[in-house]
Amino acid sequence: MSPLSSLSGTVRSSFRRWVNAQNVPEVLTASSVGPWLALIVLVLLVLAAATWAPYARQFFALPVGTALLCFLPALVDFAFALLHHKRQHVETWGWWMSLIGTTGVQFFVASLMALSAPQGAPVFAGFFLFTAGFHGRLFRVTPRTPFLAVGTTLALAAAALLFARAEHAALFAITAPTALMAELYLGTFAVQHDRTAAEAERLRAAIQARMLAQQERDVGRMSQALTDIISHTEDMREALLSAGTIADLLTALLARGGGPGRAEQEKLVRRLHLDLSHLRDRAGDILQKGRRHIGSDPEVVDLVPVLDSVRESVGLRFPEVDIAVQVNRSEPLRAWVRGGVTTLRRVIENLVTNACEGDGLRAAGAVRISARTEPLSGRLEMIIADDGPGFSPERLASPIQELSTTKPQSTGLGLYTCECLIRASGGILERQNASEGGAVLRVLLPRELHS
Repeated sequence: MSPLSSLSGTVRSSFRRWVNAQNVPEVLTASSVGPWLALIVLVLLVLAAATWAPYARQFFALPVGTALLCFLPALVDFAFALLHHKRQHVETWGWWMSLIGTTGVQFFVASLMALSAPQGAPVFAGFFLFTAGFHGRLFRVTPRTPFLAVGTTLALAAAALLFARAEHAALFAITAPTALMAELYLGTFAVQHDRTAAEAERLRAAIQARMLAQQERDVGRMSQALTDIISHTEDMREALLSAGTIADLLTALLARGGGPGRAEQEKLVRRLHLDLSHLRDRAGDILQKGRRHIGSDPEVVDLVPVLDSVRESVGLRFPEVDIAVQVNRSEPLRAWVRGGVTTLRRVIENLVTNACEGDGLRAAGAVRISARTEPLSGRLEMIIADDGPGFSPERLASPIQELSTTKPQSTGLGLYTCECLIRASGGILERQNASEGGAVLRVLLPRELHS
């Protein structure tokens, strides 16, 4: 392979790499018709001000006709804007056209620097440095893809032919390397920023995919849990109906048998009927709510009134436990919950009750309920902490799986069901032990966003 062919292949490879590095929507927006019309008006205003404004004629001494002729190469980029109006893609010829037009823009600004008087030339030199830096970032100019940097060098070289004073030579000698350095630095920075943003986007997509997969598993787990609840309540209802039948038979036997102790036995039978009726109603309530939660949509719930209500109701059951709600009441704490206020209140009530009861042998003396907007995720965070015995290492090491509880005063929902209901709303339930002792439950729920 000849050196010329090798050089041609290197240039084509570098050009493809440069094209692939471009932010096409950003380039099309910057080189669209609207900004170009604004630029044409700005150029005319600058030339008019430099020519006719008081003291500007002596300060700049700018030949307007020559300056307008120097602006003609920049119109290649205006033609690029017209040809790509409402387009979403740039062909290879379009990138070459954009390079030529951008070089023409830089030539025009450099020509203003060369054509103006020595005292006014530094003003246009500042414009040229800004233009070169902006183009370097916009077109991702790097040492490996220096196509626009070559154009900048050609623009400066062509403009240098227009000046005739030594002061201009010194100014060009300072401006040229500074502009090229700014162009390459800002272009390299933009490329590194694009890579970092792309990596962050890939990481975000991977995390989102993992969260969606976890959410699908959680929804399935929640549905299974609620199905189990309905199944258990159906069994419980059948058992209660059978027990009621037995109680009726016992009543009939007592009515025929009589004998000593009959009054006491009748009292027990009435108590049995009363308890069975209460349990039957309770089972129907759980059955109805379980069916409703399976298909219900999330509702917005104000957390603070629910916490206050739970503190009052649980406080009546455990007067010896100091239950406190610690929230910033001026901050809106509104969560999306599947099942609305009823579900959230039952879940929190169950969690606070578990905290008050401890492990069944040792109860808690104080329970603190705090809530806030979690700063990292933006979700609503609720912490239920107690000074009880905490969780055993075995329970912390295993996932929450138990559907029922052995505590005599429990609501019967169980920590597992609470977790399923929380996850069904897109939330998370976490357990841990505090360093100073006691259990800590952390609940994260989706928060209503305010515009």
